[in-house]
Amino acid sequence: MQKIQLDHWLHADHSGKNVSPKLYVISCEDLSDYLLAVEYKHKLEPVHKDGEPMHFSSLEQVKDVLSRLGVDSVYLRLHNTDDECSALGESVPYHDIEMSLQTH
Repeated sequence: MQKIQLDHWLHADHSGKNVSPKLYVISCEDLSDYLLAVEYKHKLEPVHKDGEPMHFSSLEQVKDVLSRLGVDSVYLRLHNTDDECSALGESVPYHDIEMSLQTH
């Protein structure tokens, strides 16, 4: 999804059947790079800007960009590299943590 599409979706009228998009900030536990993605039709799709996926070097950068777009909260999806090698069904290879972007 292009960032401009996300902008329009975030600012669309969400009364009735329209639902606000669910945003994810994705990272591995051993990396300090973050990728922005949106859930669309039950799948995560990276958000692109100028043809490239949007990457951030810190959570503060993510919070700054999304706060300016009017986003109140996102989900931080941390991939656990150790769990990815385990047998199927034993554990989930990621953990989702809801993060509030509102400052008090």
